[in-house]
Amino acid sequence: LGAVGSTTLLVSLFTGLLIGIGSGVNVVVARGLGLGSHEDVEKTIHTSLLICSGIGIVVCLVCLLLAKPMLLLLNTKEELLPGAVGYLRIYALGMPAMAVYNFGNGVLSAAGDTKRPLSIAGVVNVALNLFFVIQCHMAALGVAIASAIAQWLSALLIMRHLMSQKDACRVHLKKLCIDKAAAKRVLMIGIPSGLQNAIFAVAN
Repeated sequence: LGAVGSTTLLVSLFTGLLIGIGSGVNVVVARGLGLGSHEDVEKTIHTSLLICSGIGIVVCLVCLLLAKPMLLLLNTKEELLPGAVGYLRIYALGMPAMAVYNFGNGVLSAAGDTKRPLSIAGVVNVALNLFFVIQCHMAALGVAIASAIAQWLSALLIMRHLMSQKDACRVHLKKLCIDKAAAKRVLMIGIPSGLQNAIFAVAN
């Protein structure tokens, strides 16, 4: 508990950033759907998937490479440091999936589907937590592995749903490309929103 708790501020900072970028996707897609501009919606969705994936990978690399320096900066207790560093690094492996999930959640919410954010992944997370911690005696590392697996499951399920859509919100992997205008619209909303979320962790 001490090791996991030591990472709370860093996890909040980075997840807040990813959630904010997803909010940018939500606003821009909703605007396109409201205007009936299916071409803009399509460009926004495929551009946003690449942007969110890229930001998720960058966040993952930052946590993998700088986990120990960041935790030392937060004055993490020496006896908690190994567990906290291990937890943050493994948890970080799920960050790209979390970014994709927030992208998908933003798209579905814009289209009026607010029920889907996939509770099954939460159930799997709890079950794996119990398995890794109680059965495998993996402590903080087990909690991190369970979280990462649940995040990837969430991302896979939401992508599967988006790729099966029959409307403008459908994801076609062959159409993935960066549209500058769509990227600008998403980032102009997503970055301030992400920074606003992250600033609470920085203040703490």
